[in-house]
Amino acid sequence: MRDRFYIACFRDNVGPNVSFHRHQFAGYHTDIDQAYVCTLDEAQRHFNHAREFECPISADHVDALAVWKVDHQTIPNSTQIIDSVFGYAVFVQGKYSGNDVFWLNISSFDISTDFEKASYFSKDEVSQLDKKYIAIPFHLAEKAKRRTFDFNQYNPRIMTQGAGLKQPEHLKRAKRRVKNPQTRFNCPKCGKIVWQYNPYDFDHCNHCGHMG
Repeated sequence: MRDRFYIACFRDNVGPNVSFHRHQFAGYHTDIDQAYVCTLDEAQRHFNHAREFECPISADHVDALAVWKVDHQTIPNSTQIIDSVFGYAVFVQGKYSGNDVFWLNISSFDISTDFEKASYFSKDEVSQLDKKYIAIPFHLAEKAKRRTFDFNQYNPRIMTQGAGLKQPEHLKRAKRRVKNPQTRFNCPKCGKIVWQYNPYDFDHCNHCGHMG
């Protein structure tokens, strides 16, 4: 294992994707390739002063489990058929995991946020698809893809403590406290506060009935 660590900030996760401190600590991003990389000694210093939602993670473990995904804000959100383009990637309209779109696989007809599972569609194949699908030039999707790390894959015993880091006493004490298992959201329709067990995506509002 190499002496490389990323500093995660779980507070700023987007959907299931872990957010990391960016280069020179200029904000946070779910794109692993924008993450600040530090040594074991530097990671331990950050860990010693970390807030409850911050944690160094072995870069080797993160890289091994990385998944290519595409944020809907970085690609066209309507079908783009261009005369000079022959290959297309297809995703489901209006369906997201965090900000990431779900790609269609032509062989299995399954959908996944993993861009590596996206099929290469011809114009003729695109023309036969249901209207709920959006087709864009494959090269645009490929250009927008980024490496992400799923929070559910994080194992602190292996990727943090197991990678040579010692958990600080203040974080051990914080871990012993009883935490609210629910996450606070604001309903995007009526604005009222909603508490739910799903920490990633808005489910529904008990006040106005809006569904996520």
